[in-house]
Amino acid sequence: MRKPSKIITLVLTIMVIFTACCSPTVNDTNSQTTTNVSYHVEESIIETEPIIETEPIVETEPFTDEEVEAIAKTLAGECYDDKLDDKRLVVEVILNRVSDGRFGESVIEVVSAEGQFNGYWKQSRPVSDSDIKIAKETLREWYENDCKKLSEYLYFCAGPNRENVFRTQY
Repeated sequence: MRKPSKIITLVLTIMVIFTACCSPTVNDTNSQTTTNVSYHVEESIIETEPIIETEPIVETEPFTDEEVEAIAKTLAGECYDDKLDDKRLVVEVILNRVSDGRFGESVIEVVSAEGQFNGYWKQSRPVSDSDIKIAKETLREWYENDCKKLSEYLYFCAGPNRENVFRTQY
């Protein structure tokens, strides 16, 4: 990013070398005549803006990769890939349980609790882009909401038409 200053340094160096090597009068000892040579070097002034180097701004997410991965794995085991609303509600159940505090203190504790989210342990399909996207969107919203419940749902079970049924009580 410092090309203008390198160019200026190079030009000035060449000018100094040129001036030092070539005096206004050149005497050639091998020839019978003396040659007078005058040089006029025009200096050009190059104005440059100051170079300000800044660190790139990296936006950080409030959640961890581990949280996203745990939720995405759970979605791959609990929801059909084409049921986006169903996926969102499953993530809400997970995060609502963390907010509640009775089911675990972290996303990992909640999804890996014995007998709770079988989909975390065994996926029925590969994790998809929509699983990751929905996990990130819902986590972001939850953190922006000070990790408070996003809905009242704390439970769900398999229901008709390949959709889960969500409940507030067991």
